[in-house]
Amino acid sequence: MKTGAKISSPKVAKSAYLSPTAHVMGNVIIGENVFVGPHTVLRADEPGSKVIIEKGCNIQDGVIIHALTNTKVKVGRNTSLTHGCIIHGPSVIGSDVFVGFRSIIFDSNIGSKAVVKNMCHIEGVNIPGGRTVPACSNMDFKNAALILARTNIKEKKFSKQIVKVNKYLIKAYKGKKIKTAKTQLHHY
Repeated sequence: MKTGAKISSPKVAKSAYLSPTAHVMGNVIIGENVFVGPHTVLRADEPGSKVIIEKGCNIQDGVIIHALTNTKVKVGRNTSLTHGCIIHGPSVIGSDVFVGFRSIIFDSNIGSKAVVKNMCHIEGVNIPGGRTVPACSNMDFKNAALILARTNIKEKKFSKQIVKVNKYLIKAYKGKKIKTAKTQLHHY
């Protein structure tokens, strides 16, 4: 590695929202209407590394995405990476994917419309699209993905709802007028 090598600067769409406590470093591309929550870390600062977050994604509180030297992490459209999960490159996450709390994905591909429940460990595996990885699963051998159930309607609806809520948050945090439901306070 050359000393004094230049590190690329992030490219962030104007419609994206980045929390003031988010850390975005290096060759990171953030698309339209992406929500990046508090205390997230998006790093592509090693030589030849790249992180791409496509439009409509929500990267929630405490998520870490890191691409190693000469690797890439790509997160497809309308994908939810929830609180505290880690995506380490090389990895590709498809579109409309839900990755649950504190899950770890390394050197893997997650197909579109898949659901990875909370606290999973996925390493060196390709998860087919439209499949669900049960909570607390350890997927680290090639044929493990063959036993996964298809993602059900309830899981698909939940995933879409998370994307919708975070698009609302982008507008709210950027100071645009938002209609909210009227609520009644009950004092106890």
